[in-house]
This record gives sequence, C-alpha cells and structure tokens, in this order.
Amino acid sequence: MKVQTTAQIGRSLLVSVWFLMMLAACTQDGGGSTSPAPSVPPPPVAGNPATVTLASPAQNATVPVGPVTVSFTTQFFTVGPPGQTHLHFYLDGDLVPYMFYSGAGIDADNGVLYNGVHTHFVHWKSAVSFDIFGLSSASHTVRVVLADQSHNELMNAEATKTLAFSVSQPPTGDLTLQSVLSGLNFPVGLSLAPDGRVFFNERLTGKIRIIDQQWQLVPTEFCQIAIVTSGEQGLLGLTLDPDFATNHFVYVYHSAAGPLRNRVVRYTESGGFCTNQQIILDNLPANGNHNGGIIQFGPDGKLYVVIGDAENTANAQSLTTLAGKILRINPDGSAPSDNPFFSNSNANAQKIFSLGHRNSYGFTFHPHTGHLWETENGPSDTDEINRVISGGNYGWPTVRGIVGNANFHDPILAYVSVIAPTGIIAIPENSTAYPTAYRNNLLFAAWNDGRIRRVVLSGADLTQLGSTSTAYSGGQGALLSMMLGADGYIYVSNAGGIFRVVP
Repeated sequence: MKVQTTAQIGRSLLVSVWFLMMLAACTQDGGGSTSPAPSVPPPPVAGNPATVTLASPAQNATVPVGPVTVSFTTQFFTVGPPGQTHLHFYLDGDLVPYMFYSGAGIDADNGVLYNGVHTHFVHWKSAVSFDIFGLSSASHTVRVVLADQSHNELMNAEATKTLAFSVSQPPTGDLTLQSVLSGLNFPVGLSLAPDGRVFFNERLTGKIRIIDQQWQLVPTEFCQIAIVTSGEQGLLGLTLDPDFATNHFVYVYHSAAGPLRNRVVRYTESGGFCTNQQIILDNLPANGNHNGGIIQFGPDGKLYVVIGDAENTANAQSLTTLAGKILRINPDGSAPSDNPFFSNSNANAQKIFSLGHRNSYGFTFHPHTGHLWETENGPSDTDEINRVISGGNYGWPTVRGIVGNANFHDPILAYVSVIAPTGIIAIPENSTAYPTAYRNNLLFAAWNDGRIRRVVLSGADLTQLGSTSTAYSGGQGALLSMMLGADGYIYVSNAGGIFRVVP
C-alpha cells in the first residue's frame, strides 16, 4: 500500500510518493550493487558519441499485467552514482524525470530517485535495468536520456531513446471492477458515514473530500490540511467515529513539518466542513518511507493506528518507540488500561497493541469474529497477511514469513515474489452482493500487479488458511484502499479513481 507520480502515469496512476499503496514497502527493497564507477567519467571519444540503447521490452511489444522490466545498454558512457554521469527517464506524459544511478553503494533503495526520493512506482533492479509497477492495461511510453554530473541532458540524438509498449488486458476472474468515480487525486482512507456519504483523503494535496449518496464528488473540499509529501509521507489515513451520527468526529493521520513527524488529529464535521481541530497523537515517528498511517476503530470502540518502522529496522522490536507497531488507544489518545503493555512504565509501550511490523497499508476487523487482519509489506520478499493479536510480535526484522519460531507469530500467507499488498477487507457472512462461497472470506488488493486476491478462512474460529486465489486479475493499475459500501459491495481505489468490485 510497502507512493509518487508517473503521469502521472498517464493519469491512470497519477501521483504518488506510497499504501500504496501502498501502497512497501514497498517491496523489492533488496538488490545488489555494481562495481564503482570512476570518479571522473572519461571524456567522449571523437567520433564515438555517448549512446543509449533500449534492450527490452521490444519496441511496440505487448506485455502482461505486472512489473515491467526495462533494460538498456550504453556505449561510450558510464552510468554512475549521484554526482557523476547518470541516466534520466520519463514515464508517459510526466515531465519530471526519474534519476537512475549505478555504482558503489547503489541498490533498490537509492538506485532510482524521483524528486530526490525512492518511490514505489519504479525500482532499481540492476546496473542496467529497472522495474515499473502498477501500470494499467493501456499504452505506455518510457523515454530515457543520458545526463551529465549536473543533470544536464546530453543533446546528441544517440543519447535519447523512447520505448512504446502496451500492457495487455488480463483474463477475466471471478470479480470485475466498475468505475464509479474518476479523475481523483490519489484517493485513500475511504470511510463510509451512516448517512451514506463517503469521506476520503487526497494523499498528496492535503484535502479531505466527500462523495455524496449518489456517488458524486462534492466540489468543495471538507478540509485542507498542511502536510509534507516526500516519499511515502502525506495525508495517509482517515476513519469516522463509531458514534459519528451523533458526534460527527473525523480522525485523520497525516505527515507534518517543523519538525517532521506524523500525527493523528480529529475534526468535527459541521455542514460538510471540518471544524474544531483536536490533536489526538503528535510527534509520531516519521521518515521518507515506512510511515504506515492506516487508522480504524475496532469493534471494541478503540482506535487502532498502524505506524511503520520509519526506515529504522531496530524500531520494530523496541517497546520504547511507536515505530513498527500497531497502536490501540482511546478516542482521546490515551492508553486503555487493558492494553498488553499497559503495566510498562514507558508511555509509548502502554499504547502498543502489537510489534514487529515493517510497514502496512491496510487492516480490517472481521465482522463475524472481530479478528484484526493486516497486510504487511516485506523488503525484497515475504509480503505477509497476518492475524494480529494483543501483544503479538510479528518478527520484523528478526524473522520474515512463515518460520515456525515460537517467539513470533507467523503470517497465514507469505509471498516470495513481492506484490505490495495494500487494502484488505472481509466479506460479511450475510452478504447478498457476492456468491455464498465468498462469505467470511478476506479480499486484499496489491500495488505491484493491481490484483485482488481472495483468502478463504477455515476452522471453527476462522483463523486457518483454507485456500487462496486471484479473484480479480488486474488491469486498472496499482490498487490502494478498500471499503464496504452501503449497498453491500466492496469499493477499491487506484491512483485516479474509485471502483465497485462486482461478481
């Protein structure tokens, strides 16, 4: 949900710095490094202009949904680390370049930067290749240009190449997506009000928006919040108070400056506008990536808050920091006395519900069991689906995936190939919108391949894995937040719109 713009990818992916969404984590944070580039690039050889050639995919190729690997070669030119000669590339109509580097110390975390930060639209893969994630089933272009130490792009014709390709429409699965609202700006945190309105965040603009009961966007924003948006920062999470019909409370998680931090604030809705800002939690851990930010109320009336490890893996196992945790707090921000670490003298520990988390873009409470299910973004492997319990330790960074270590809780699912899971939701047992076999199942979305996967839970308490499959095969680009609508259907967002998930 493991978010920056790419056109912003032709407006089908819009902006992100991510769930996602996801948005990982994203994922594929692993990678190797190459031999150091010379500190001073060799001068061009007379008659031998610096040249870039696109090796794959082939020009005008049609590629399947999922990560698209673009590879290239250069001649008479060295792609080096920051401060040396390197490569720029542009996706679709986006006018802002991605900077591609290679050499000593370069890997998937720093090999491709957009506005100076790592993003989850594109990952460095090797010294001569990068992966593009979350592309919609449509035509796309990549333009690559060689650049000097000062980011000046070389002017000779051989230094620029443009690749055109198409992403195919995948086979139809059990579920399809029907567009209900388009032209949006990275909608996340979809939350249904008792009167049928839907509240959501625009992650990068700082605006909270409202959709009316007829699925029309209210022209004037509900609220405008001052945020920062580098990397995975921004307006990240939103939820409504369980007693919203009476108190009209709207809770929001966002990144703020001066100093950089995340925080949870509460507004009171009045006449369709936000009033009476109250800070619930302040000075939460923040960094360029792994900020978490998903918030929801549980069936116990407590507010649950996901915070990523803030790119410091040691945070996740320490009870003295809130990073790498799921918090459980009272609506006013205080710690409930029945929290698992409430007896700890540290004020942070008292708010912690579970630990050992890397970064999450989604969690949900199962309507039948009340269990908390969470998507977890791994690094270069082991994205997870976890059932989170009070006081549970989910292993990061000590262990990843299903390992059978009694000191940690294994996920119900772990994915070797990264998919960057984002939103997750449970289908109610009395649903009439979906086939009977789907009742009490989990559905979760993914950023990297834009698919929705189905998890059939089994056992008397629905804690075991019965089976898993792909219910929606993708085609609308990277997917973000999920919500159960007033009509019983599930709704999911991508970077530019919201869709109804239908059989």
